[in-house]
Amino acid sequence: MTDISVIARDARIGMPATRFLGPALGSLHMFFHRLGPVLARQLLLTGDIVTAESVEHRGVFTETCEPAHVTARARYWAEKAAKMPADGVVIAKEAFRLVEQSQAYQGEEVASYLFHAFGTNLQFSPGEFNFVKTRAQHGTKNAFRLRDEHFHVAEPDLT
Repeated sequence: MTDISVIARDARIGMPATRFLGPALGSLHMFFHRLGPVLARQLLLTGDIVTAESVEHRGVFTETCEPAHVTARARYWAEKAAKMPADGVVIAKEAFRLVEQSQAYQGEEVASYLFHAFGTNLQFSPGEFNFVKTRAQHGTKNAFRLRDEHFHVAEPDLT
């Protein structure tokens, strides 16, 4: 949840925790805020992982670039920001936070604790993927493989 973000085009973005027990609620508002409600909901409800390149056109990051250029581009943005008056930046950031909070983001921290309590007591019906149980039975590496196989849905051939 950086103020200015430079990300490699091949970076992978998603909410894989939704394939375990649900989203990491502490970061859900970040996904909503950064990616927008449509993409955030897609990732939340499907567990999909997308590349930064595939969402570059949405303007969700300050800059998306080739992996080899991330450090230089991040340094460029840091140097630009460092030239700004410190008090002005603090005032601007707090004003921005005030706008965010007026959009109901402030309740998520409390809700995350509440939903965590519910999430750790989830019951799984037959046919639903239970990562915790699968990990105990097959080990972590195989649990991830089985999780991805379970949630894979082939794209339809539209040709």
